Amino acid sequence: MRLYHGSDVAITRPLIALNEGFADLGRGFYLTDDGRLARQRAVMRARQTSGVATVSVFELDERCVPWASWGQDAPVLPAEDADQPFGLRFDETEAGIVAWANYIKACRAGRTEVPRLGSPAIVRAWLATMEIEMVCVDFATAEEIARTLDPAMLGVQYCLTDQGVIDRHLAFVEALT
Repeated sequence: MRLYHGSDVAITRPLIALNEGFADLGRGFYLTDDGRLARQRAVMRARQTSGVATVSVFELDERCVPWASWGQDAPVLPAEDADQPFGLRFDETEAGIVAWANYIKACRAGRTEVPRLGSPAIVRAWLATMEIEMVCVDFATAEEIARTLDPAMLGVQYCLTDQGVIDRHLAFVEALT
């Protein structure tokens, strides 16, 4: 799959160690499958730094890890996949939105572990919205906002949190300015 990273410089070799703090999906390298969203991020970042809006393009084989889906129930992996890096994604259901909102709130507090699985190497989730901000400051519950959001209308982001997965499975293609 083709993924994009918007910044004020070309990123040819992502390094998680350069990512500081706790973001929406934890500490990692963030990408999107939407080139337009990456371009918007690049323009915003370039305005902040007086740099050049640059979209770095990558290829990722998402079959590089087994995936666990989080929805009504906590995500699970087959026993044979339990000791390797895994990916986490959220079901496109109300329960999946609740899990996503609560996961972002936990990640922003530094808690990226998934019940019974540990911390994922890759997370595929929607971009945080104003509704997510309301959940994170306890103005609304995840259940309340889940009734108002349509996953088909939300942008998607990927967070790669495992440097080994990045080094082995994320290939730089080009930088677009």
